[in-house]
Amino acid sequence: MAKFRKGEGAELTLADYESIAEQGAEMGALAVALCGAEPLLEERICDLVRIFHSRGYFVSLVSNGMALTANYAGDLRRAGLNAIHFGLESLDEALNDRLRSLPGQCRKVLESAALCKEQGLLVGICTVFMPGEADRVAAVLRYCQDNGLRAFLSVLAPVGAAEDARGSSEEEYRQVAAFKSQYPNLSVDWDSSYFLTPRCPAGKEKIAITCQGDVLGCSLTHISFGNVKDEPLMGIWQRAARFSQFRKPLDRCLAAFDGTYIQQFLPPIAKLDYSPVFYSDHPEITSASEPSLFSHEGS
Repeated sequence: MAKFRKGEGAELTLADYESIAEQGAEMGALAVALCGAEPLLEERICDLVRIFHSRGYFVSLVSNGMALTANYAGDLRRAGLNAIHFGLESLDEALNDRLRSLPGQCRKVLESAALCKEQGLLVGICTVFMPGEADRVAAVLRYCQDNGLRAFLSVLAPVGAAEDARGSSEEEYRQVAAFKSQYPNLSVDWDSSYFLTPRCPAGKEKIAITCQGDVLGCSLTHISFGNVKDEPLMGIWQRAARFSQFRKPLDRCLAAFDGTYIQQFLPPIAKLDYSPVFYSDHPEITSASEPSLFSHEGS
């Protein structure tokens, strides 16, 4: 997320978030995950939790854990938070803190997880599967299983701060599938869908909304299909669902595994010093290549 626009355009107000929550509920949305740079540094975070909780959402939060205290965990629980996930790359403190550039983060995550379990929150650990690091990931997954924690595995995609990385391979997909079989407490983004089969949810069952209001297929697909400050969420979601790449019947993450998407749609974004890019400004998204996107403009 390193290149997401900062300071360009007004951030969403609480009234904007209330509108998003209301529109999403009317569309059938069931859950919201509050994430980004570090949501616990957002002064309005309890208000945001309360807004979505009051409309029936399952509310979760993804954090590095550094700002959490016992009182803060209690405030979040009372506001309606259901679950919290902490980013952790290794149980080796020196390795983890180097990978995440946060001295003391490994120990703080383990302390924060205990605090949140005491508050009755569902608690999990998020880690990133990187090529050649199956042993590191396995150690984190074993820790989660042994300590009653959920585990969430992201696969490295060549976007944002990792845009120079290659896409993930078929062998790495098989390793993730093996982890899924071995650790029943493990989830990945594509392992279930409304169709009851593995499916990339981007732009279909899942969307991401930046703090400036841009709507993306997910947090790994840095193409905006509209802004909630300018038009209704339903219309933006329907537009995104017409994007050819989101219509593919993929049983895995589009941004991490799909060669066509990675080779055709990511390089133009990597050349920019900002993201997301509006869909009609992307050189590979034109009225000729994506007629269904442009034939419905204004709807």
